[in-house]
Amino acid sequence: MASTISLDEEVRLYTTNPEREKYGLLATLFGIIVALDYLERAYVRDSVTAAEYVTSRCSA
Repeated sequence: MASTISLDEEVRLYTTNPEREKYGLLATLFGIIVALDYLERAYVRDSVTAAEYVTSRCSA
């Protein structure tokens, strides 16, 4: 095991433009899922009214 791994080295997730677009879309989808999770948690804790909850879900 003579080779060492640099933890500061940048790792590319993609090599082509279609792969880059795929990862960008997956990142956007993940952001939407996280935002909806926070919205639902706020609704369950009554921090958000039912009207705000429905409006927020429809605009997402």
